Amino acid sequence: MSHPDIFARCDVSSTTAGALPREIIDFLLSPGGHSLLIKGDAGTGKTTMALQTIEALSDRQPEYYLSSRVSDVALYHQFPWLKERVEKNQLMRAGMAFLRRSWNSDGSKRKDLDEVELHVDRRELNRLEGQIEAGELGMEDDEGPAMNPDGSVTVEVGSMLPELEMAYDIAESNLPKKTLVVLDSVEALAENYGIPAYRIMSALQKDLVEKAGTNVVFVMETAERSHLDYLGDGIVVLRNSVHGSNRVRTIDIEKLRGSSIRNWRYLFTLEGGRVTVVDRDLDLRDVQFARNEHELPAGRGSFGWSELDLLFGGAPLGSLTVVEIGAGLPMELLERLETALVGEHLRQGRGVLWYPQRTLDFGSLQDRMHGAPLETLHVLDASEADGTRPFVKKMEGADLANDLRWDSLKYLLKDSKEPYLSVLGLDALESVYGKVIPKLMQHVDLMRRGGHMVILEATDGSAGLETLSHQARLHFRLENLNGSVLLRGIKPTTICHCLDVTDGVPRWKPML
Repeated sequence: MSHPDIFARCDVSSTTAGALPREIIDFLLSPGGHSLLIKGDAGTGKTTMALQTIEALSDRQPEYYLSSRVSDVALYHQFPWLKERVEKNQLMRAGMAFLRRSWNSDGSKRKDLDEVELHVDRRELNRLEGQIEAGELGMEDDEGPAMNPDGSVTVEVGSMLPELEMAYDIAESNLPKKTLVVLDSVEALAENYGIPAYRIMSALQKDLVEKAGTNVVFVMETAERSHLDYLGDGIVVLRNSVHGSNRVRTIDIEKLRGSSIRNWRYLFTLEGGRVTVVDRDLDLRDVQFARNEHELPAGRGSFGWSELDLLFGGAPLGSLTVVEIGAGLPMELLERLETALVGEHLRQGRGVLWYPQRTLDFGSLQDRMHGAPLETLHVLDASEADGTRPFVKKMEGADLANDLRWDSLKYLLKDSKEPYLSVLGLDALESVYGKVIPKLMQHVDLMRRGGHMVILEATDGSAGLETLSHQARLHFRLENLNGSVLLRGIKPTTICHCLDVTDGVPRWKPML
């Protein structure tokens, strides 16, 4: 069975992290053994991340995965490749029923310990088992032998901590190669054994990590800081936080001893049942926003970008659409959005009224439009205009109602097709005219009555944003969060989407 290379997009020299943060994989690939604590509350994606770490390192480090809280069936359903590796390597123990394997009795699976040249020092494990045997530490009553998938029953006699002993055996059998041991979760295992979690972690840290050069990943059930944190060489915390009315997932890298941390926080999604880190600091210079090739529903107009049309079904005609712009949003993205929107309607010969949110470079406007004709474009400009460009209409800048008189605008648009498009920058209008409500609404109402399309760009600092939001049928927000671009629908309410660019193709990926 083949499976996608979830780590193929990772590049040390790139800010794009791919499926998992590059810092974490570099940490586990660096010389020597390392312990990593993956912490988080229920449902944050800890098990998913632990298994993807195994998958990402599968060609370099043999693994032993011990699950004390998730059933085999659930894991195989989410990670089909896992069942194949389990059947091939017999390196996993799952379920609460302490599945016993006669690992030492089968010479084909592992060499006899006397024949192994390299050994794992088991001093701390032996000390722990000695304390259990002496009654100094408690053990839960044994549930008895468990039935194997083939119907047979295997009982391992004389093992106090059989799952941990198997981890030691596997790490020893692979020496001098580094093994990856994953305990999911350490609290559940400690509860099953009836001994403190720190004793398990301390034993593995000293014997396997420090002396045998093994990588050990401890999955922990809480995101809170605890006295156990000092035992880990690395700490990663997965969190679900509320952003607006939406949930946003983050990976916080709190510590990676001996390794550099380029970015300490990443946004991620569990789309498709995978931890996928959201791209940061996108370079949009060579990115093309594809036009929509499909017919939109009746009464909708295109944004000029298929991804936005797919999310919202286009912009409603005969109504107001508010595009709210958060602080730090890349200027290049806004320019691409405006270019796609205006260019789409110009190509169809529709009349376009555009009061830009920022000063336009008229000299490069033709190139920006990628060949779209400018005959039906009318840029409304309240600054000094030289009168040499036919698509620029000089605005007086004193009375907004007078500058947006419908009879004057209708004359400008007489040679163009309907429905018309009006793109207005609210902050730019307020900087020139001051308070623009309700005079701006006169223009909006006239456009709505004619079945035309009104797109209004606003920011957090726009004085009229709240009023116009109440009037809008569609209102969505674009923002920069930790270097990643997010989109969320406010009216109607939608989940957050993050902007992802793969092979030069941008798309909105749901933040699940």
